[in-house]
Amino acid sequence: MTPTIVRRLGALIVALVGGYLLYLSANPDTGARTAVIAFGVGIVLFLALLAALQAAYRPGRDEVSDDEIVGAPEWKVARFLRRARDAAPFYLGIRLFLAYEWIDAAREKLSDPAWMKTGDALRGFWARAVQVPAPPARPPITYPAYRSFIQYMLDHQWYTWFAKVVAIGELVIGIALVVGGLTAIAAFGGLLMNFNYVYAGTAATNPTMIILEALIIFGWRASGWWGLDRFLLPHLGTPWSPRAVHRPPVQAGRRT
Repeated sequence: MTPTIVRRLGALIVALVGGYLLYLSANPDTGARTAVIAFGVGIVLFLALLAALQAAYRPGRDEVSDDEIVGAPEWKVARFLRRARDAAPFYLGIRLFLAYEWIDAAREKLSDPAWMKTGDALRGFWARAVQVPAPPARPPITYPAYRSFIQYMLDHQWYTWFAKVVAIGELVIGIALVVGGLTAIAAFGGLLMNFNYVYAGTAATNPTMIILEALIIFGWRASGWWGLDRFLLPHLGTPWSPRAVHRPPVQAGRRT
């Protein structure tokens, strides 16, 4: 058995165990303590697996490419959304909608002492979210691991400072989306907040915003082209190849 096969089989086993642990943490019948432990261990397994596979990965080798899947080139729409400059106005419309939602939500919180001073507004939201009514009614939070996490923050009075983080974070996300600066990072921050609202049992516009934010992250090269990212990204580069964007183009006929 070759090392490659051993590595892939080992990765499969770890992934299956991690997946089962995450399922266990999401099962409403699982005890709170068990759910928290299963969630933590499952996340650690997946992160460790990703790090191990990434370390063994060599670009250009063992990849699923267009050449290997005959008749399955990259979908034109997907490439357009990822790279085309003409996709910029499309993303700008989405950004402005999301920015309005975030700034409007932040505006109400920033002027409310229950958010910016006492944190009582967030405390009330958490208290309602962790309630477990008598059957057949269902609790607002389905996942016991997440309920335990919210209960922990509630018991330790984290709402006194976390409410400020929520309000200011919403404002920062909204401004970043308006100006198109670090757009994908802002969208990712919004995505995390929307997911937390959904996990806490609040739907509202969160599912719609999650879809649009995921789309911005997918098209991170183009989503901020009509914005500051047009100038920021060429200078900042990316964490995985910060110098790649600074390479001068090779001129035709020039020998290196």
